[in-house]
Amino acid sequence: MKLLLIALAVATLAAARAWALARQRNNILADQLAQRNSDNQRLSSALSAAEQARNSLSEQLTAAQIALAAQQATAEAERRAAEEKLADREATAKQYLEDIAALRATMKTEFEAAAAKIFNEKAKTFSTQNQSQLASLLDPLRERLKEFRERVDHIYKTDSDERSALKTQLAELRALNSTIGTEAQALTSALKGQSQVRGAWGELVLERLLDSAGLIKGENYLVQESLLTADGRRLRPDVILRLPEGRHLVIDSKVSLVAYERAANASDEPSREAATREHARAVRQHIDELSAKAYEDTGKLFTPDYVLMFIPLEPAFALALQADSGLYDYAFNKRVVLLTASSLLVTLKTIAALWNQDRQNKNVLAITDRAGALHDKFAGLLKDLEEIGARLAAAQSSYDNAMNKLHSGRGSLYSQVATLQKLGAKTKAPLPAAPEKYSHAEPLPSLS
Repeated sequence: MKLLLIALAVATLAAARAWALARQRNNILADQLAQRNSDNQRLSSALSAAEQARNSLSEQLTAAQIALAAQQATAEAERRAAEEKLADREATAKQYLEDIAALRATMKTEFEAAAAKIFNEKAKTFSTQNQSQLASLLDPLRERLKEFRERVDHIYKTDSDERSALKTQLAELRALNSTIGTEAQALTSALKGQSQVRGAWGELVLERLLDSAGLIKGENYLVQESLLTADGRRLRPDVILRLPEGRHLVIDSKVSLVAYERAANASDEPSREAATREHARAVRQHIDELSAKAYEDTGKLFTPDYVLMFIPLEPAFALALQADSGLYDYAFNKRVVLLTASSLLVTLKTIAALWNQDRQNKNVLAITDRAGALHDKFAGLLKDLEEIGARLAAAQSSYDNAMNKLHSGRGSLYSQVATLQKLGAKTKAPLPAAPEKYSHAEPLPSLS
């Protein structure tokens, strides 16, 4: 019994010690767990801050990439347009020089043939006085030819100067393209600002396209021209394009970037789709606003019943079409034509080509008028020369008749005067011998 009590006491002491050890261990583990939880909270806070910083940097990088891509696309389009324009100018100049050379050769051949014929027929009969008269007739023709040559040389020099200027502009365009990367961040910050800044940027891109197409401000297009409608509204389109024959086209630049930026930086698909739909609605709103202005109703523009809406950022336009495939038809029904930098540049180059063709047509008309006047002068010269020839021939015929009457026939005047000398008339100067051509006088009968 005593042993049992001792064993029970030992077991109780062992259990108490084990419980104390277990409690001490649990306290240690609880302290470690609390420390771990505190560390986890600090790490979670640091991770959240790092994630926010990464998202902010990602947004800035995306915006910069978008702006850089837009600038590079515009610069590349301008470079290609400039190279194509240079090639067109060179081809036109080459063809023009070939036409001028052919015209010179033809006129030279015709003039030489006509002059040779005239001089071969009349050279033996023209006296010094006749040659002086011919020179007075030919001098105006020579002056006309000189004036024609100077006109052709001036046109060739002007075209050469324009080609040289175009090469210089192409070099400047390439230099400008190399600086786009450094300006991308500043451009991104500006485009995130107020709508006026975005509008000014769109107008700047539009003017660069106009310049790269070879159009001249104030001559081929007007910027921010004020128009007054019949109901008293004042309109100010971004650009009014002038076309040959007094026609016009209106261009307005529209920049929609707010919803587009949210779509580009969306972290999940639902947010991206919602921002994309909002971006498409913003483009439709621009179409409605532009259609409502009705520039063609001002009475001051000879323009078709539609206006060109320029969207400078092509990726933004592509995203709007992705969300709203009927955007083109909607705009067309509203009398609005949607254009990006590449499609607008083709339109502007076509207009520049129309102006060049118009100038060339005017030059051709001027040359044609000069050629017609030159032809009329030459025809008058030929007529005058023919009249001179006819009068010289008539004078020669009258001279021959007079000489025949003087020398030919029985009892000619020459033979009678010669007989007077033989009969003893006192004379001081002998009669000159009769020309062989007319020396057929028959002698008078003897008076003895």
